[in-house]
Amino acid sequence: MDTPPPNASPPPSPTRKLRGCLRRGLRGCGCAVGAIGMLAIVVVLALAFQLHRVPGSYPLTDPPVVAPLTDTLGAGMDGFDSPYLGHLGSWDGAGGGILGASKIPDLDREVAMGLRWTFMPVYWAKMEPDGPVGPGGNYPPTWAALDAFVIAAHDRKLNILMQAPVMGGNAGGPPKWAGRREKGKSAPENMAAVGDFAAKLAQRYAPGGTLATSQGWGTGYGVRAWEMDNEPESYFTNWKGQAGDYAEFVNLVSSKVKAADKDAVIVAPGLASGLDGLEWLKQTLDAPGLHGSAAFKQQGKMFSIGPVSDVISLHNYEGLDSAFSGGSRTIGTVLGSVRDVMNASEQSFPGFTYERKAHYWHTEGNFDFLPLVASQRKASWRFQFFTRAIASGLRKVCVMDPSGPEQAAIKDYVDVLPHPFPMLRASSEVRTTLGAASVFRHPDATDPAAGQVWIAWAEPRKGAAAIVLPARRPQVTLIWANGSHADRAAVEGSVTIELPGHDHITESVLVIDRP
Repeated sequence: MDTPPPNASPPPSPTRKLRGCLRRGLRGCGCAVGAIGMLAIVVVLALAFQLHRVPGSYPLTDPPVVAPLTDTLGAGMDGFDSPYLGHLGSWDGAGGGILGASKIPDLDREVAMGLRWTFMPVYWAKMEPDGPVGPGGNYPPTWAALDAFVIAAHDRKLNILMQAPVMGGNAGGPPKWAGRREKGKSAPENMAAVGDFAAKLAQRYAPGGTLATSQGWGTGYGVRAWEMDNEPESYFTNWKGQAGDYAEFVNLVSSKVKAADKDAVIVAPGLASGLDGLEWLKQTLDAPGLHGSAAFKQQGKMFSIGPVSDVISLHNYEGLDSAFSGGSRTIGTVLGSVRDVMNASEQSFPGFTYERKAHYWHTEGNFDFLPLVASQRKASWRFQFFTRAIASGLRKVCVMDPSGPEQAAIKDYVDVLPHPFPMLRASSEVRTTLGAASVFRHPDATDPAAGQVWIAWAEPRKGAAAIVLPARRPQVTLIWANGSHADRAAVEGSVTIELPGHDHITESVLVIDRP
């Protein structure tokens, strides 16, 4: 049996491969699995998932990620500070949806939910299929399609998280003319060319760029957040064994993008939630280790993503990831494990140190992407996921492909809590008279008389619960994730809330105690 080299990343588990394959197949992203095989995978996963469709527990990140003292990301762009990242539909990697679908309906649904963000990956091979496009050159039609997407997002007041340049994941690799350092992997042989491509993107789409100038937007609108590829440690086309190459890529692209927009926000690495990705993440920070391809090692240059990443991004599908792992791979656990890696490496490598990261974004994920849990249950999960994620210290959470009932619940949550920081763990602030409940509180201000919002639900598998919470007003408003709204009078400064139980996802409620 071959012995793996020292410090090699552990191989992904079979369930990780299955998760990625299934997701790509169901989202129409070119997974090389036949229809019969895909159907078999769906059937097997459906049976397994029905038995494990709710994680055993939902632990929070403990202690939570400490919020930044001042949040200057985005340099004041309108809506940039909203924590809800729209991530609806499919993409062709060049401004549209798969099979020629328009992205306009997805943008309109994001607006209807009150979101201020949308998402678009940009595949290098689609934008420059035959060679670099230069100033005054003949740009392929994909550039006009991407222009149209950015214009449509502007018209709807949606900021764009642009995942670009993408070579791994669904992009299938860099363009053929750029070559590859290793067969089947993501790192291009011509690394300088991807930096040049990133510069063109930023010069065109950044605030004050060529598109903004042509549209009369000035510096008031453009792409300011850039995510560096997609799950680089795990997809079929990936940077596995190329952690150093990936760090080189992030450093190069960061320098090019920030040359065009000094306030650009670099988001990396879009890590999947599996445990095997953590070792790869460590290697992207270990510059002296030169963890990479033979070509990377031969050039002898050291790189780390730590100093140049403004935001650390991660993905998590709570239900599926937990079912695949056999334990609770929920957002608090995943965030905590990634945070611990970043904290452990911040002062470990002289010349590549960085200040403690305070900005973590969840840029892809859902409970699942299979119709195995009732939409109304998932609507309640949205209340719970937002609350737990923000209480754990995430600064942005993904809103991916919600059903109709979920969209209604998301709109209620966003309307009530457009800026939900801080989100405090508050179970000790209430009196529980029945069962067990998870309780959180958002104070509108530090003034003891300020408005506040409580979020609560019965813990699954423990039956119904009842809590008595303190109220500052004679009447509060209850908004349930199922869409029902009701006013309730306080009695002697408190309100009793009955929380229905369930073996799976329990019903969630917002209790609004505001003037």
